[in-house]
Amino acid sequence: MKVTLKQLLVFRTIYQEGQISKAAKQLYMSVPAASMALKELENVLQCRLFERTGYGLVLNGQGELLLPYANEMLAAGSQLEQLFAASATGVSGALTIGACKTAGNYALSRILPAFHRHYDSTQLKLVIKDSNSIERMLVERELDLAFVDAKPSLASVLSELWLRDRICIVCGAKNPLARMPMTADLLSHQVWYFDESTTISRVRAIQLLQSSGITPVQDITMSTLGAIKRATATGYGVSVLPYMSIDDELERGDLVELKLEDWGFERNYWMIRRADEELSPVCCNFREFAISQLNQLLKS
Repeated sequence: MKVTLKQLLVFRTIYQEGQISKAAKQLYMSVPAASMALKELENVLQCRLFERTGYGLVLNGQGELLLPYANEMLAAGSQLEQLFAASATGVSGALTIGACKTAGNYALSRILPAFHRHYDSTQLKLVIKDSNSIERMLVERELDLAFVDAKPSLASVLSELWLRDRICIVCGAKNPLARMPMTADLLSHQVWYFDESTTISRVRAIQLLQSSGITPVQDITMSTLGAIKRATATGYGVSVLPYMSIDDELERGDLVELKLEDWGFERNYWMIRRADEELSPVCCNFREFAISQLNQLLKS
């Protein structure tokens, strides 16, 4: 008996879902069939690949060794299908895109529907996590292309600057600050809404504020940009947010951008891919499409 792509797909999906039953549902298989595929793979390799924990099935050392090879073989199989696939547009196949939270929630979530509208023979998946996790998943061949807000340092990853986005200080339309001239001292004494204390985005935001002479005295911590935007829109407190996440709220008038002298900061977003392989045809098309959509993304 030899290793099959089906066995590797079951193995990877169990790793992603943490349970055989969830993996079977994801793959439209019965639980016994998924369990048998894993057992056959372990028999061929003559080792166990998972350990059972209170949180479900997790990879052991042998499983971690197999994962990048499984991802590579499954990617090769997908590329082979794409090579022989026929579609009216000439663009087809499966594509898994990774993105950091801001780029994923506010940019790629707009780009994927537009891309699929043009190329409806593609199967698209968007994975949103922090930039470090996205870079790791790309290296381990779980992603085809990715978008992050920190330039990778690994030699195995190629990067190109994709997007520059303004960083904005905002308050709600009902906040008296919306009609006042801004100073660093005035802003220092406001209540600030920040991301969770362990996130890079919070550290970056505070560093930018301090470089402009703003030292927040009081703050409230929230775990999502959506919550921060809604809290700011109540008219109590201020926040510092990327433009792409608040363009709709600014246009509707829910939020107001506060102008501070010498404030002109931007955040860079990078498109990244593996250095040791060429992009597939569908990946090349998506890369070009993502670049072409920048004017629509940043309307200001």
